Amino acid sequence: MKPILIVFCKNPVKGKVKTRLAKKIGENQTLHIYNRLIKKTFSVVKKLNQDKAIFYSDFIPKNAPWANVFEYNNLQKGKSLGERMENAFIWAFESKFNPVVIIGTDLWSLEENDINNSFNKLNSNDVVIGPSCDGGYYLLGIKESQLNIFRNIPWSTNKVLKETLKKLKNKRVFLLKEKNDIDNWKDLKNCKDLFDKIDINKK
Repeated sequence: MKPILIVFCKNPVKGKVKTRLAKKIGENQTLHIYNRLIKKTFSVVKKLNQDKAIFYSDFIPKNAPWANVFEYNNLQKGKSLGERMENAFIWAFESKFNPVVIIGTDLWSLEENDINNSFNKLNSNDVVIGPSCDGGYYLLGIKESQLNIFRNIPWSTNKVLKETLKKLKNKRVFLLKEKNDIDNWKDLKNCKDLFDKIDINKK
């Protein structure tokens, strides 16, 4: 068994990413921000020693500049976020990977140590979670199939983490440092390094 990191990535297409943020700063600026988030994520991921898989939301792009970062290029399958993540974990476990850590591409403050630490903590815990400030999580790591944690969760609400932890009450869970993932205007304003890279008067 080998560890693997899964990255969930929405294809960077204008009008299809960060729609809540786009209502405030426009689709062009939003796409610009999202591309920066992707670039930051992959700059961290490429430093890691684990095998890596990327799961795209809509299509697998040809000649993507980050293609050499990943050993596996897949498509997300399922209607809800929970169903798509569950299917990704099923793929990983059936492919004989264990443990498995999943992240998205929404975290400007992501560091190499966040991911390495999550794999290390899985040596003595069943589950590792990186809580996000909005009540969800930016990272999830498990070392055996526990697919019930993806079911009947109110995705895209501030109850995601709370309801997930309820399902894990009999498991050893380690919580990483809380971080701010970028989903809306408030998140962006709280991330000065990224906020400074947009022109709020230009949409």
